[in-house]
Parts: sequence; structure tokens; C-alpha cells
Amino acid sequence: MKHLMAVIVLLAAPSAFAQYVVRNGGYVVSCLNQPTVALEMAEAKEEGLSVQYSPARSYQAKVSDLIARIRPVNSQKALKYTQWLKQWPQQIRWKSSFALEGPNDQGDLELGRGCRMKIAIVQTNETRFGVQQYEIDSLVWGSLDENQKAALVMHEFIYRDILEENPESNSFEVRFVNKALHDLDSQLRDRRKFTELMSRF
Repeated sequence: MKHLMAVIVLLAAPSAFAQYVVRNGGYVVSCLNQPTVALEMAEAKEEGLSVQYSPARSYQAKVSDLIARIRPVNSQKALKYTQWLKQWPQQIRWKSSFALEGPNDQGDLELGRGCRMKIAIVQTNETRFGVQQYEIDSLVWGSLDENQKAALVMHEFIYRDILEENPESNSFEVRFVNKALHDLDSQLRDRRKFTELMSRF
């Protein structure tokens, strides 16, 4: 009986087997005869934000350059993201497609004719098994240039970071942070605001 009660207590405790499965974590906008772009980069264009991509050639190096923008204002976060980037190749799994379902957190970007939203990445974290995985739509991924791949990887790292604090979060805040991270001019203009943003989660 004591053993049974112990099992019931463990099952009832959220922290004992904490896990999250994120659906619709990484969106892209796909249009006929146009490059496919990460949703926040399409939003940034619509909002008139100045996006500065890294000049590095590979998406991994571009992600590393984005992490370097965080380092002066939050070195611990930058260190964590650097570790996640090292683990990234072992944690990705390829999929053929995802259904566009789950939380309605795509925002209100007006899509043009011939455009539609697609899911590029879904991440899963199961703390009880020490598993972190990123399932990637191989066809969508193949349609992206290195800048958009880097933007999506950074989206997933920011999302993972926020979800560790609040598993009920959606991608609105994630995209806001990612856009700010890509807007180097604003970072330099208002360092305090950027520092506060990178310390909120």
C-alpha cells in the first residue's frame, strides 16, 4: 500500500515528470515564385523593422553570430544557447510534413495571394528521459536559405528557453524577441531596452 501511494504522489506531481510538447513552434510563409521565409522575418518586413543578417555562410555560423549579440547583455543565456547549438545536430529528426493545427499563435500577418503558412519545426522536451528533439519538415527546410534557417533555429532556442519557465507559453513573445535580436540597429540605439528584453526569461 505504501508503494502504491508513493506512485500516486509521483504521478500527481508535475515536476516529477515535467515535459512539454510544442506544436506549431516554427512557422514559415511560403509563396509561389518567392523565397520561403520564417514568419517573424515576414512580420519584421511588414512592420518596417531593420533586419541585419549575419554575413557568415552557414546557418550554424549565423546562429552563433546571433548568440554573440546576446553575450554582452546576458552571458549566461549566450552560454546556454551555445551549448544547445552544439547539441543541435544530434537532436534533429526529419519529417515529411506537419498538419497546421494546435494553438492559434500565428498572429495576424496578412498573406498575399499564392501564400500560405507552413510548419517547419516542432520541438519536444521530455525531462524524465532527458530528451530534447526538434522534428523538421525536410521539404520546407530545403526551401529555406541559410538566413531563414538560422532565424528558425534561434526561434526554437528562444522558445525552449521561455518554455522552461512557462510551459503554457506560445510563440508570440518568441517572435518578438527573435525580431529584436535580428534588429541590430535598435539594439545599438537602446542598449538598456535590449538588455531588459534578454533578461525577461
